[in-house]
Amino acid sequence: MSSLSGVERRINLRLLSYWEKLRHGRDMPPLSEFNPDDLRDLWESCFLIEMAQLDKSDGHYKHLGQFIRDSYEQGTIKGDSGAMISPDPFVTQQHFRSVIASGKPLLDEGEFSNGDNKIVKYRQCLLPLGASGKVEAVFGGMNFKIFAVEDVNEC
Repeated sequence: MSSLSGVERRINLRLLSYWEKLRHGRDMPPLSEFNPDDLRDLWESCFLIEMAQLDKSDGHYKHLGQFIRDSYEQGTIKGDSGAMISPDPFVTQQHFRSVIASGKPLLDEGEFSNGDNKIVKYRQCLLPLGASGKVEAVFGGMNFKIFAVEDVNEC
């Protein structure tokens, strides 16, 4: 049995709960209050990008968790060009821009077929960090499970 028994397991809801706790009724929590140690069990499935890094062609991420890097190396999620994390980098880039413009969290889940003809179901969230209505960074996380097509059809 998992040590997280009785605790929410979905990464997007756990990260949103952490963000809300830091927020204390403000529009968004400031980057200075964000502490990766609070997310030890999730940190390797998380990313952090500061606004100063957003438009650079390399080294975008201040943190890109090992789970996410491994998924790129294994080809689970196509493309490791430094573009945004997602099955569809263009859509996630739009998601990042939406979070930056609105200062509001964005939760996303869906599925796609990978190169091995398997179904990848994913969850991800993007959460703004900043002050005075200005987004200074976006942090978030993602998780996924891979299913054989026939397993999905049986559901």
